[in-house]
Amino acid sequence: MLKDIIKKILEWFRKPTEEQKPEETKEEPVVDVRQKQNGNGEPLWMPQVLADLKRHEGYREYAYPDPHSEWGRNFPSWKIKWGRRPASVIIEELGLSKDDVAKGAPWTVGYGFTKGVKYTSRTTHGISTERLKEEVVEHVKGLDKLVPGWRTEHSIVVQSVLANLVYNLGELRLSKFAPTLALFKTKEYAAAAARLRNTAWYKQVGVRSVELVERLETGRIRPEHLVK
Repeated sequence: MLKDIIKKILEWFRKPTEEQKPEETKEEPVVDVRQKQNGNGEPLWMPQVLADLKRHEGYREYAYPDPHSEWGRNFPSWKIKWGRRPASVIIEELGLSKDDVAKGAPWTVGYGFTKGVKYTSRTTHGISTERLKEEVVEHVKGLDKLVPGWRTEHSIVVQSVLANLVYNLGELRLSKFAPTLALFKTKEYAAAAARLRNTAWYKQVGVRSVELVERLETGRIRPEHLVK
């Protein structure tokens, strides 16, 4: 009898009360962090593309001649430091004539902008960032024609590559990569990467092409370049 009473008392102490019951842990839904950052309605790939383009294009406050133009070849930026000072000052220092500015066309400013740019053009980081967004939106419209479904049928990794390509090459030049674009449509990314490696573009743009092709081959963005 006494043993039964002691047993019941011990069981009562061992039984957790409502307050003692551990709370049930609910799994948090997995949310793409970039979606939280895009409360302004921007597509999920936009932050990554903007960061990539800023790094690849580089920023220049003042207008500079196209690297493939006559002035760009004869007076390379790495030596003359175009874009860091007014072009008019550099032109005068080099003994060149402002009547020959067409030899530097297309003149470029900001993050690789050429439309409406003159040798006297100047910009700011803020203005250039806003313009970059606008230009990306316009350029990717070309992808709607060249790779229909690119906005919904591919990962952000692939979207970042396609958006970068069309920004760098333009719709017309990119359209000439038809066999490569066909591989994007069928999601044969490694094969598309192999074709890109064999183009003149790959050799011309340096680290940019290396990064983009690597993304297609690995399906990943380097940690140091990933926008979170």
